[in-house]
Amino acid sequence: MLNNIRIVLVAPSHSGNVGSVARAMKTMGLAQLVLVNPSCTLDEQAFALAAGAKDVLEQVKIVASFDEAIGDCSLVMGSSARLRHLQSTLVTPREGAQLTINELSKYEQSAVALVFGRERVGLTNEELLKCHYHVNIPANPDYASLNLAMAVQLVCYEVRMAYLSATHKALKTRLSSAGYASVSEVEHLLAHSERTYRTLGFIQNEAVMEKLRRLYNRARLEKNEVNILQGILSAVDKRIK
Repeated sequence: MLNNIRIVLVAPSHSGNVGSVARAMKTMGLAQLVLVNPSCTLDEQAFALAAGAKDVLEQVKIVASFDEAIGDCSLVMGSSARLRHLQSTLVTPREGAQLTINELSKYEQSAVALVFGRERVGLTNEELLKCHYHVNIPANPDYASLNLAMAVQLVCYEVRMAYLSATHKALKTRLSSAGYASVSEVEHLLAHSERTYRTLGFIQNEAVMEKLRRLYNRARLEKNEVNILQGILSAVDKRIK
């Protein structure tokens, strides 16, 4: 999923910033970096500041126009500090990250561009109009100065968190749906529990078993969990004997 996300830098002017962006991307699992008409080269400083992200720089794609960078993307997010004219499309980095992962979850072949503008002046109005959403970092209004790599790092972090959340939920759903204990398995566990607890003298009336049944039903026990509880009861039975 992360392989379908590209970071687009429009007209970057400092090679060190490009290297720092590559490092920020790789720490969050992103690898596609596109430069639109850069006025700098990938020099020694770029590779030095990329640190262990040399491979990201080696795969950089350089294009001549903004349209070329986003032409095959189904979703484009543009980073912007402007608020007045973009109210209907403004999202926080967290909201933008969730929209990105939702897009890629629904459509496997989709490509998403996260666009960052020039170091000094950002994106032009024309470029902003070609973005579906505009990511605004809610920084301190008295000092909202973030350099390019900082902004990219922050957005990439939120993308990774949204990605991890989505994959964790998907894995949990797959494990749970495939592994829930059947009604008969839970009934067998309840019967075994009742026999053992009566032997121990723990159960004095039916109310305890009713509460235990409600507990098991609420917990939605998985097969392996039932097996563990059965194993515990069997161990207790052996010790009693």
